[in-house]
Amino acid sequence: MLSEQTSPTIPRTHALTNHKHIVPMRTHMRVGFISRAEAGKTLARLLKYYDNKPNTIVLSINSAPLPLANEIAVKLNLPLDLFLIRTLKADGWTVGAVTDRTEEPLLKDQIIREERSQLDMQRTLFQPPNLPLSTSENATILLATDGVQTGQSSRAAITLLKKMGYKGKIVLVAGVIGSDAQKMFKRDADDVIAVKGPQNVGTVGM
Repeated sequence: MLSEQTSPTIPRTHALTNHKHIVPMRTHMRVGFISRAEAGKTLARLLKYYDNKPNTIVLSINSAPLPLANEIAVKLNLPLDLFLIRTLKADGWTVGAVTDRTEEPLLKDQIIREERSQLDMQRTLFQPPNLPLSTSENATILLATDGVQTGQSSRAAITLLKKMGYKGKIVLVAGVIGSDAQKMFKRDADDVIAVKGPQNVGTVGM
């Protein structure tokens, strides 16, 4: 069970700077994690290749995965930042997304103004450093989230990063990624690394 913990404040000076694979769930492992931080520690061990890797950053998709992303960044001695994103919904369907890093939305919609106000509230609360994204094709972003059920927010984040001109490698890292989402992200991300890949995720909190 992933516990609901208060997200850490991002330090200003330190991290919180080719094969796709999902680590199978071992039968002797318990079903869930004690916390998002525990999932992050496990992911950090799987991501040792990126330890102190130049031009690499851990980017947390919104604030909920911060404890997970923070453990990765600290263990690998990498900078950490927030990628604040709000998905746009109409009649229960995700129709686009906006981020505080660019004025251009993923898809224009009448609810953009309301979602941008939510972004402003989150930016005021967490005060992310908004580190500039590298223009190098050799750069790497470890795009961190606690879990992926449908993958809509993570996919929107990847699309927005590319739309903003980022040309480097994008590695999606998560505690849990559903098997259906795994197939989708094999097309969207350069690499996908998760601790567990069950067929049915249910809610991410579970």
